[in-house]
Amino acid sequence: MPTRVRALTLALALAEIGLTADAGAGDFKLHGVAAGRAIAVKSREAWIDGGFGRLTEGQRASDFEWLGRGEAQLGIEWTPSAVFLVRAHGTARSEPDAAGGARAGLTEAILQYRPELRPDLALRFRGGLMFPPTSRENVDPLWQSPYTLTLSALNTWIGEELRPVGLDAALQLGEAGGSRFELAGMAFGGSDTAGALLGWRGWAMGTRLSVVGETLPLPPLPTLAPGGGFGEQQRTGTQPIDELDDRLGFHVRGRWARAGTGLVQAAWTDTRGDRGLHDGQYAWATRFASVAAEVQLGRLRLVAEGLAGETGMGLSTAAHVDLEIRAAYVLLTWEKDGLRVTARHDRFRNEDQDGVAEPNQESGWAVTTAAFYAPRPWLRFGVEYLELRGDRPAAAFAGTEREAGARRGQAEVRLRF
Repeated sequence: MPTRVRALTLALALAEIGLTADAGAGDFKLHGVAAGRAIAVKSREAWIDGGFGRLTEGQRASDFEWLGRGEAQLGIEWTPSAVFLVRAHGTARSEPDAAGGARAGLTEAILQYRPELRPDLALRFRGGLMFPPTSRENVDPLWQSPYTLTLSALNTWIGEELRPVGLDAALQLGEAGGSRFELAGMAFGGSDTAGALLGWRGWAMGTRLSVVGETLPLPPLPTLAPGGGFGEQQRTGTQPIDELDDRLGFHVRGRWARAGTGLVQAAWTDTRGDRGLHDGQYAWATRFASVAAEVQLGRLRLVAEGLAGETGMGLSTAAHVDLEIRAAYVLLTWEKDGLRVTARHDRFRNEDQDGVAEPNQESGWAVTTAAFYAPRPWLRFGVEYLELRGDRPAAAFAGTEREAGARRGQAEVRLRF
């Protein structure tokens, strides 16, 4: 059985365990989100529709469009004992007929074993399909953010392309309420195509979480057309959770945190892709360092996260991609009595290192402001404004304008349980 089939079978099997668990055996919890949004957007054609836009909405850059979107997330957690946890998470969303990708599917499926050796010392093992445990935005259940409606460019990309299937082992030291240290590492398969969207589309901003088996569209670059330099890439797009080259990637991280004070963490991730073509897709060699910090100042919280590394594909000197990738954000949030206000600044950049095919360099920034009011634990109202500026020289290479900026206002009603 191919590695990619084994990996997806594992994830689906874990989900089935959770869905068929007896609620009377241990603790069984449901987490859910149902959200509806009214959107006003001014952007070029959305990347999910096969264009060069940086958002999942947009048709033309000259006028604002008005539209609605809906999304639901459902997660289950079953704790059969004090040391075992089974978690599965699925996504469903409304998108226009022109959009690529899947409307619903499995997002995450994890089996966790956490023996406590002493009150201040524990081990934690997680196996399955999971998000890298590094995001300082996506800290709510179901990999949701309490701070904004739109994720940072950094975590938008993580949600789209980096979903390893593997085993994560962590050593956790410290007691609740005090300082806690964690040293961890992961061996994983899957996510071999991580880099395809960054290389050929560039950085984007959204909330879209990829699901098992879906195919995301790539932009209309001449090199991706039949007969082009990368014409053997699946013309239908990229499948972000696939395992292609039967090589394990790895991830290591360290974290210090103190309740009510702050957090510092650092991580290194390497997909170890062999850069070769496998059944119509390239295995991208993507590796990067990431750092993050949080500071709690009364009702204010400052959060910062950054990523720097490289990605590339192709074995031929005439047809390959090599990029240096950079992204970072800093946000400040205030919260009191169901009210939350957040401001975030993003920076992102790619530097073309290959000098062949299309120019894949880019740079840009974004400012996001959001406000939420939750009169009940199960109900939240939110508004957000996003201003994004950036260029995409590869778009000019394809015969269209290189400007890839956007503006978007959103209002949301969210039900939670």
